[in-house]
Amino acid sequence: MAQKFATVWKLLNLNNNLNVKEVFMNSIKAIKTNDNNASSSRAKQFIGVPVIGQDGKLLNGEFKFNFENEEEPTICRFINGLLDGNIYGDEGEIIEKRAALEYSFGGTEYWTKGSPDGFPAVIQNFGYYEEDWHEGQIQEIRNEFELTDLD
Repeated sequence: MAQKFATVWKLLNLNNNLNVKEVFMNSIKAIKTNDNNASSSRAKQFIGVPVIGQDGKLLNGEFKFNFENEEEPTICRFINGLLDGNIYGDEGEIIEKRAALEYSFGGTEYWTKGSPDGFPAVIQNFGYYEEDWHEGQIQEIRNEFELTDLD
C-alpha cells in the first residue's frame, strides 16, 4: 500500500496542475437519457406529489424518514408539501441551494419545487454516481470507476 501511495504521490508531484481525480479515475461512463425510470433517486415516486403530515397539512421544514431498506433516517426538506431544500429570497429567487434529501449512506438529492433539479441533482456513493436533472426530467447519468492497481 505504501508503494502505491508513493507512486501516486510521484505522479502528483510531476504535474502540480494535475487534478487528483485524474490520477484515481479510470474512466467516467456517461449516458444521456430522458427516462426518469433510469434514475437511482430513492424518492422519484414523489416528483410533483405534495406530502401531507398526520395533521392533514402540507409538510414544511425538515423531517427524518426511513426509506425502504434503510437503517438510518434520511433528512427530507419540504416547502408547501413538495421536496425542496432551497432557501428562497423575498421575490422567490433561490439564494441558497441545499439538498432536499440527505441519506445516511452518503447520497444527496437536490430538488426544486417538487422535482430533482441541478447539475448534478442526484449524487450517490459519495460522488461516484451522479445524475443531472432539469425541470423534473433526467438529462444524464455518470458513473465513475476507480483504478484497482496503479502499476
